[in-house]
Amino acid sequence: MTSRNPFRFLAGCILPVWLCVCCGQGERIPRITFSHILTEQSEWHAGAARWKELVEQKLGDQIAIRLITTSSLSNNNQRTELEMVQAGTLGGSWESSILLTLVDPRWTVWSMPWLFSSYEEAEKVCASEVGRAMLDSLTDKGIVGLAYGFNGFRHLTNSKRPVTTLEDLNGLKIRVPSIQMFISLYRLWGADPSQMNFGDLFVALREGTMDGQENPLHVIESRALYELQKYLTVWEYSFDPLIFCISQRVWDTLSPAHQAAVREAAREAAAYQRRLVVENEKIHLENLKQYGMVVSRLTPDVQEVFRKSAEPLYREYGNVIGQDLLGRFLELTQ
Repeated sequence: MTSRNPFRFLAGCILPVWLCVCCGQGERIPRITFSHILTEQSEWHAGAARWKELVEQKLGDQIAIRLITTSSLSNNNQRTELEMVQAGTLGGSWESSILLTLVDPRWTVWSMPWLFSSYEEAEKVCASEVGRAMLDSLTDKGIVGLAYGFNGFRHLTNSKRPVTTLEDLNGLKIRVPSIQMFISLYRLWGADPSQMNFGDLFVALREGTMDGQENPLHVIESRALYELQKYLTVWEYSFDPLIFCISQRVWDTLSPAHQAAVREAAREAAAYQRRLVVENEKIHLENLKQYGMVVSRLTPDVQEVFRKSAEPLYREYGNVIGQDLLGRFLELTQ
């Protein structure tokens, strides 16, 4: 016999009501609750806060915006957060392209190893026709993709030893996010990868369930992963953008004028957030050194060994991504 949780039913009934608030003589104004997994000290939050500020400048009190950090409404679970956006029980969220592979595996293309060589290259692809088409494709999943931010280039940390050669990864238990390609990649390198919700990562590192993880520098600092990870390998092996997501159900409740203002503000805020990530990269690295992390940077020869060893993934995941889509990304980045 299947048991039912009455609180789950109540949440489904109550949360959509938060999307509107009363004003004046019972008049309702739209309310958008916008969430992300990081803290108020992160570039993710800076972008969200800038968006809120811009919407208020453009519309005054015509829309009420509430910002949520550490995905607290979804119990620190990004998968649940994304599902809430799709269901319309959450107004919107910053989501990495990695999370979007849960609804469309073609988003794997952004994370392919050493596809991007610079932030300028990533910016070009985000602004390209294919970048815009990928945002538009989210409407089929109940999401309106308004703009690209940057999560950034990803780097490796662990608590066991410096990783400066391919052999150093052998046997390390590495947490990777919810993207199957990373499981294949780290197994190819001899590591022992496991997928895990980011909200559970700190406990797993503290208890030794995981030896290491990989993330952009600003995430490593803002979530204080340096407290549990001594070794940092700087290698820019993978890049992922952020996508400014709004629930299609919530979007459809907005007037055309409100939609235009929200979209324009999202694009301006995303550009601001991208600049912050790029400008703060060196600052985050210096801060992590100050916190005591031992930083290793791969030599060009060693990086080439890693790059060559990852080439089979382009054949393996070409069919997952679609050869045409992968080819268009390769044309823009090589």
